[in-house]
Amino acid sequence: MLKRNYFLFGTLLLVGLLLSTLTGCQIQNQATTVPTKTIVDCLNREVEIPADPQRVACLYASTAHIMTMLGQEAKIVGIPNGIKRDVLMSYKRPDIGSVSVPFNDGAINIEELLATNTDLALLRKSTAENAGEIEKLDKAGIPWVVIDYASLDDLQKAIAVTGTVFNQEQRATDYNAALQQTLTLISERVSSLPESARPRVYHAVNEAARTDLAGDLCSQITDAAGIINVSTQGGSLITDAEKTMTTLEQIYSWDPDAIIANDIIASNYMLSDPKWSGLRAVSEQRVTTLPVGVTRWGHPGSMEPHMAALFIAMTFYPELFADVDLTQTVKDHYQQWFELTLTDADVATILSGEGMRLAK
Repeated sequence: MLKRNYFLFGTLLLVGLLLSTLTGCQIQNQATTVPTKTIVDCLNREVEIPADPQRVACLYASTAHIMTMLGQEAKIVGIPNGIKRDVLMSYKRPDIGSVSVPFNDGAINIEELLATNTDLALLRKSTAENAGEIEKLDKAGIPWVVIDYASLDDLQKAIAVTGTVFNQEQRATDYNAALQQTLTLISERVSSLPESARPRVYHAVNEAARTDLAGDLCSQITDAAGIINVSTQGGSLITDAEKTMTTLEQIYSWDPDAIIANDIIASNYMLSDPKWSGLRAVSEQRVTTLPVGVTRWGHPGSMEPHMAALFIAMTFYPELFADVDLTQTVKDHYQQWFELTLTDADVATILSGEGMRLAK
């Protein structure tokens, strides 16, 4: 009888322990269940993502810039290597040099990405269209959102989508409103200029012979600034999904009044290489490097195109903007949207286009 009682007690104890263990597992699982929400990304995909993402891999550089504007830079756990060259990004994330780089040369390093313990990946359209790269994310169970743009309208949509991802809808709306307000100001002052008063300008994008395609973000910047962008007026262009190239012969044919470049290396090359010296714009030293802030203002991936348009308009039509203090405008922009307090010297460096993006 005593043995049977011991057996019964032991059986009950074992059952109790099993129930306790199962209950504990259920509680633990409930505790680790992450709330989700459904958003619509820049490809108009409905995507289920964490309701409040905490560890985000930016597999497209511009997504890191937009996150920073939204005050979410502390959540970035992965970046393309180019972000480490952005000096103002290092002001916001002093540890930027040690942040993981799970994306390079168009490919995702899934082992590196998994090591970041990311709960969300942000990527551009070209990555989303690569079945092999997407398979890596899907097999790893990492949700992904496309944040990409190729025009001013696309940019404002990308900012709005990112605002939704991070529950920062109002800040995203306010940034887009400020962007549009600046473009409206410029338009009010340059729209009545006759074509004869508008300079014909060549825009070099990163490389001397890389330029704009009509309708892309960079050409919209120059249009907004009120200048004539020669590369949108017809000529020899070779374009693909990533860039538009021309030839030196074509640039001579255009014979622009001035040149703007969004990379100091391209500017210096054009000013020093003998093959370019026959261009009026070069021989007369009318080559201007566009500013570099959090982003390169005149770059196809810029999230500051309104600042580029203002700078270009003030460069070519200073009399129309005599009342605008560009230094103070730049200070206000970075204080309001990136919580950066800049000195006059900082602004001068930004406006020079040199020193705010480290060399490769």
